[in-house]
Amino acid sequence: MEDGVFVGRARELADLERRVAAAREGGGALVLVEGEAGAGKTALAHSVVRRARRAGVRAAWGSCREGEGAPAYQPWVQILRGLGQSSTMLLDPAVTETGSRFHVFEDVVAMLHGAAGDAGLLLILDDLHWADVPSIRLLEAVASTVADSKLLVIGLCRTRDTSPHTEPAEALRPLTRERATTRLSLGGLAPAEVAELAARVLGRRPEPALLSTVNERAEGNPLFVLELLRLVETVGSLDPGLPGGVRHVVGRRLDGLPATTRRLLRHAAVLGREFTGEAVGALVGEEIEEVLDLLDPALAANVIRADGHSLRFTHVLTQEVLYAELPTVARRRLHARAADVVGSTSTGEIPVDALAYHLRQSAPLGNAEEALRVTRAAATRARAQLAYEHAAFQYRAALDLLALVPYGAAQRPELLLELARCEFRSGAVEEAWRSCQAAADLGRATGEGAVVADAATVLRGISNSPVTAAIHVLCREALTMLGGSDEVREAKALAQLVITADPFAERGESDLSLRALRMAEATGDPDARFLAMQARYTELGNGRHVLERLSIGERAIRLAGETGYYEYAAWGHIWRLDAFWELGRRIQLDAELKAFGAVVAQLREPLWRWRLIAIQAATALLEGRFEQARLLADEALAIGLHGGHEGAEFVHLVFRSHLGLQDGTGLDQVEAAVRGFVETGPYLARSWHALVLAGMGRRDDAKALWEAITPHLAAFPRDAPEWIVSGAGNAQLCVAFDDRVTAAAVYEALLPYADRQVAPESHTPSSGPVSLYLGMLATLLRRWEAAEAHLHAALASCQAMGSAPYEAYTRLELARMLRLHPPSGAGAAADEHLDGAVRIARRVGMPSLLADAETLHEARGRAGVLTPREEQVAELVAEGLSNRQIAHRLRMAERTAENHVTHILTKLGFDSRARVAAWYTARRHTG
Repeated sequence: MEDGVFVGRARELADLERRVAAAREGGGALVLVEGEAGAGKTALAHSVVRRARRAGVRAAWGSCREGEGAPAYQPWVQILRGLGQSSTMLLDPAVTETGSRFHVFEDVVAMLHGAAGDAGLLLILDDLHWADVPSIRLLEAVASTVADSKLLVIGLCRTRDTSPHTEPAEALRPLTRERATTRLSLGGLAPAEVAELAARVLGRRPEPALLSTVNERAEGNPLFVLELLRLVETVGSLDPGLPGGVRHVVGRRLDGLPATTRRLLRHAAVLGREFTGEAVGALVGEEIEEVLDLLDPALAANVIRADGHSLRFTHVLTQEVLYAELPTVARRRLHARAADVVGSTSTGEIPVDALAYHLRQSAPLGNAEEALRVTRAAATRARAQLAYEHAAFQYRAALDLLALVPYGAAQRPELLLELARCEFRSGAVEEAWRSCQAAADLGRATGEGAVVADAATVLRGISNSPVTAAIHVLCREALTMLGGSDEVREAKALAQLVITADPFAERGESDLSLRALRMAEATGDPDARFLAMQARYTELGNGRHVLERLSIGERAIRLAGETGYYEYAAWGHIWRLDAFWELGRRIQLDAELKAFGAVVAQLREPLWRWRLIAIQAATALLEGRFEQARLLADEALAIGLHGGHEGAEFVHLVFRSHLGLQDGTGLDQVEAAVRGFVETGPYLARSWHALVLAGMGRRDDAKALWEAITPHLAAFPRDAPEWIVSGAGNAQLCVAFDDRVTAAAVYEALLPYADRQVAPESHTPSSGPVSLYLGMLATLLRRWEAAEAHLHAALASCQAMGSAPYEAYTRLELARMLRLHPPSGAGAAADEHLDGAVRIARRVGMPSLLADAETLHEARGRAGVLTPREEQVAELVAEGLSNRQIAHRLRMAERTAENHVTHILTKLGFDSRARVAAWYTARRHTG
């Protein structure tokens, strides 16, 4: 809509005014205003800004530039400068010694919240459909914090079906998932509003026939309405044969300009929506006075408008129409001249993105090599700004230029690898792997092992991913091609080979990681050294190597000290935390956690914050602080999801499973999620599902699963970190189903780790001491001396680790064991342990353990009250048989079986067959 003319949108304007008022009170939001081109999004935002400023709210505006010549973060740079703040952190992060994009975003967010002050702050981001993806990523960071702030952000964008670019449109999708984000859709103006707009523009009430034609053709689109009305002003009437599209109407209205003015505007359109008279003069070879005279008719017709010393097309559609009128060759020649203009008229640093764009557009005329050089410089600049998506865009543009460059094919592998690195850093793993594969294909074809090796080591930390196996295969190929010719690349490829190996597959050569580590240390290359340490840690997953893993953590921390790279230190502390937890050294664990927290504070990365809070949640769970553990786990999940960490949801499921089995909450949802996981996960993960089912009281389902997997338990690789967790779970299932044959094998497998904790990784919940499960198995196997020793060791370990829940479990098992094999005076000791278990369970909230303790009491108190026949019936009830099945088994009438069950329930004081089954099973375990 024209300056000073704003019609309609009363509902939308009132809504946005309410949001401004809410932001002033601390209820900020992000509002995405959507509509087709010309729907009046910008006019609505200007009206909101004027009203907000009258209310004392600060406002700042950032516009996204159309086309490929815009630099990364341009709208945010405009906003920061509009607020009187420095944009250096965005334009040159190295100056502020910012180590990561998350740091940059966090600093910008803090700056914006500070600028909001007490009165509030309104930000407008115009033309988001043109935005570079890094700018949208920064908007995501801002949006995640606005809910409880005095910051209101309004983003203006075209509806998805009319968006000119798919990449920004896709990048905008995650914004809609933020809790403080709402969408506001602008439709067409109502006929009465169109009439009001026409009256204001024409200065008179329009004829009904004219209004009818305008309504029919414009369909309420404000820009279309205005262009039709301006055409009326220019030619006096509307031609009935006029094409219906707004671009055609814009073109017809431009017919009213002098031919020389229109020709000049076409040339100006090559420079973009914004330009200066000086730049246009340089482009066409005219003096600036001549240029400004020629542009006067366009200013008068509101085709362009002055904005300080710059000029701007009133609407981007006008620029698009004029640009499209240029023949291809003429357009390319103008871009070549525009590149010279950009280089010669810029004050300070040359805008490399704009220069690269103009050179690329003119590349077919013969300057492709220069276009390639500058495009690569733009990519390097974007990567230095941590704008990885924008850098990837520039690298793709560089790849497109290679066909025009002599010997361009020789540069393709290097460009593909640079593209892959930027894609990977931006989180686009699948795209990065495709680029790596393309580079590897080229290296394979030319026999360049270095290219294949680099392609195999771009992606890091990729496990349990569809591409992991393919990376592993590529590493083997790279090592064969290198043939010992490049020690740095060979060390990296060897390390990556170990890291990407399938933990459930048979191991080939042993100590590959040791070879990689020795080779990397000899080269002195920090990246190779760290990757080799990571490989060594991965290969030493078995518990017998825990001390060496502790040492590797220390080496990583020292490497961080040498290089100043905090991420090496973070991994080193994580590895040491894992080791100390496995060893059950609580004092060292706490000290290491404190040191890790200090490094995380330096890194300020979502991934590391997720790990830190997940470890804190696991610690709270270990100690029986269940509610705090739940809150921390939920916080970790939110951070992990926001940071794009693919393992966050699975770790949260593991946590919910542990917590649910202890405090009885959420097991229905956990069971459904675990069932979904095991349907596509490793076969032996079904033991996890069986444990959950048993914890829910679904013994028959759990037993069926257990019987299906027991023949395959030996196939679980002992080097996998999850092996010891699986062993502990298998021990519980052996006891639950009185499986003494399997118990003997599980006992022997776990025995070498009797002094360890069941804690494969510090950011996942611990299952307590291994000795607890050894004691349970020894009790089942009637190895009384070993059982007592294991359980007393478990009790001491639980107390040393400060784990109240596992102390309760251990005391319950001690009571059960002592009642099964009561030496002199053991009755009092059994009662003492049972009472201790009950006290802890009541204090921390463990209903399942309380029920088990009650059953143990009942089993002792009700012994001998049933007749021999009733004992037989009770045994069959415990097996899950129905009255009809019991009658068939014992050769009695079904009614007789029913009477026996009724007598058993009455004598024992139970109200269900399930309690009879639990009582009988517990009594059998207690002898």
